[in-house]
Amino acid sequence: MVPVNVVLMATFDWGVSDEPAAPTGEPLPVEAADLPEVTELQSQGWTLAPDEPMWVFLPAIWPGTHRAWVADRSTRWVENSRDGVVLDRVPWSADLYEEIESDLNALLAEAGVPPRPAGRLWLLKPPPGLTSVQDVIDQMIELALAAGSELVPSCNPEFVRHAQRTVQELFGR
Repeated sequence: MVPVNVVLMATFDWGVSDEPAAPTGEPLPVEAADLPEVTELQSQGWTLAPDEPMWVFLPAIWPGTHRAWVADRSTRWVENSRDGVVLDRVPWSADLYEEIESDLNALLAEAGVPPRPAGRLWLLKPPPGLTSVQDVIDQMIELALAAGSELVPSCNPEFVRHAQRTVQELFGR
């Protein structure tokens, strides 16, 4: 039994040495969900990991048996608009991609999570007994809100540790 005053260290695994779940190829002018390798994996029960900054840490806490990645060959777009009307849509530049990756890795660092490998699209499978990754996220949020105002669902150290415990419990680890 672990004494109450001992703090358990969080461990994070980005699967740096894991091979991609599908072959890589040339970039395509499509959204991530429309890449052929992603649609194939989705037909097998995999779900693209959320790409919102709040959830950027999820693949690092997900069990490797239920986590996969493919090379990110998708195109991300910037929409230029005026008065709510989209004027044009242009692909992200390499500089913008690097800036966003840097911002996300800074957010991860603030939460105590090592930087994520660039150029990957993460796919997750839910634990046994749940039908979707969203079910896991919903449970994380529900449990966090039940804990009170001191546990705000976001990419911060407290919530990341809470999310990691929740994932470990749901996967029976």
